[in-house]
Amino acid sequence: MKLLQRFILLSALIALSSCGGNAGLKKDAKKIADAMCKNIEAMSLLKAANPSDSAKIMDLRAKGRQAEAEMSVLYKDFRNKYKDRMSDKKFSDEFAKDLRQAMLDCKYLSKEDRANFEKEIDN
Repeated sequence: MKLLQRFILLSALIALSSCGGNAGLKKDAKKIADAMCKNIEAMSLLKAANPSDSAKIMDLRAKGRQAEAEMSVLYKDFRNKYKDRMSDKKFSDEFAKDLRQAMLDCKYLSKEDRANFEKEIDN
């Protein structure tokens, strides 16, 4: 659930700072979704890891931090790319839908999150 909240927050930030669709929008959404999936993967594996395996836990935490850093760079690039069209609600909605669609490719997405994304895409 914490991952879903993070996703929603990050999606909202992107949606608020984005606008004006173009051919590269789906590609941008896919890049961001891939980075988000890496973070979800690291967190899921961390949750399932044996607490006594400190080397594995440290490795997974490092992967999570790396994914977060990658997301930050992608978000910054995205905001810079679309900065001149940041108030277009139609674009924000389109991007949010593209991002959810791209997130469906993430095999680490929970069943609940997957169902919510599919429902939101259909609406």
